[in-house]
Amino acid sequence: MKKSLVILLTIVFFCSCKEKTKIDTNDVIAKFQENAENINSLEYRMQRIDTFAQGGTVWNNSGVALIEKDDNDKVFGFSFYGKRDDIDKEYIYDAGNGFEISKKDKTYEVKPGHFGFIGSPGGQMVHQNIFKIDSIYKSVSLSETENSYLLSFEFENDTVYNVSDRTKVYELNKTDFFPIQIKQKSNQLGNKSVSIAKFSDVRINENVTNSIHDLKRDFQDYSIIQPEKREPNKLLLKKLPTLELPDLFDKNKIVKINSNQLTLIDFWEVWCGPCIASFPKVENLKNKFVSELNVIGIVSEDHENATKLVRKKGTTFQNLIGNNDLEKEFSVNSWPRYFLVDKNGIVQKEYFGFSDQIEKDIEDFVTK
Repeated sequence: MKKSLVILLTIVFFCSCKEKTKIDTNDVIAKFQENAENINSLEYRMQRIDTFAQGGTVWNNSGVALIEKDDNDKVFGFSFYGKRDDIDKEYIYDAGNGFEISKKDKTYEVKPGHFGFIGSPGGQMVHQNIFKIDSIYKSVSLSETENSYLLSFEFENDTVYNVSDRTKVYELNKTDFFPIQIKQKSNQLGNKSVSIAKFSDVRINENVTNSIHDLKRDFQDYSIIQPEKREPNKLLLKKLPTLELPDLFDKNKIVKINSNQLTLIDFWEVWCGPCIASFPKVENLKNKFVSELNVIGIVSEDHENATKLVRKKGTTFQNLIGNNDLEKEFSVNSWPRYFLVDKNGIVQKEYFGFSDQIEKDIEDFVTK
């Protein structure tokens, strides 16, 4: 009798302990979010299989992605590098700009860094749910395999676009709660769409082997492809906006650009080879028109290396720290970009890249 009682108590104790350690849906979601919040940089391979509602077309693509969180980024909240295995171009989104890079031709093109850049071939390797699980849904259930948890979500029908039967399944690794696979399904007017993303070779934080900064330096000496069609700059023949920017060498020092003197403004970046190659020419203009011309460089990214570069090149014209909003105000989407402002503070000229025309125009304004 005593022996039976001991066995019974042991079974009850074991079951109660097992019940206490049982993980539920909220626990898994919380663990995913906790893990995602601790990721600062991330590398992986992804196979992405998309079956489209219209026509049943199937895309089966694979490639790599590198993602670095950036709390200051207003579009995605991160920078990324992406490359599809079947496309010979590489794609980078960083600091509000998109880059399409051709190593074969040694060229690159700068594109607007809006949300649509995620649809580029490289952007397709960046999954939008990699750091965030859906928070608005109709229902969610949890199941598990030996090595993974499966969160299955159902969503309300989208009556605007006639999309129904919307589901999404996250398969999460039990070790670190990182996605192994994310599968989405929907039905639009009787046509089914399926998207499957499979992740492998995942590296997180200190195990990441690359950086966006280094990848941008790789194309520093490439030729930039200038936009074929350029809209007239909205600032031309208008008063220069009030500019008060931090000094590159002393961020606590705010400098107001004097619009009462002939001024050449040089927008440049560390990763821009043509920008750096033009430094001596811009420096020569500063020295040639030392009493008539004010030269201002504006750099928005990688301030630490920008400082080192300016020192290394022996550049003496003043450099200030810009930002994405300033670049948008000046419609700067290619580099280097120069603006010539007359002594009355009117933006007279815009130059896409350095040319001898800049010096000719400066001489014309000096002799007026």
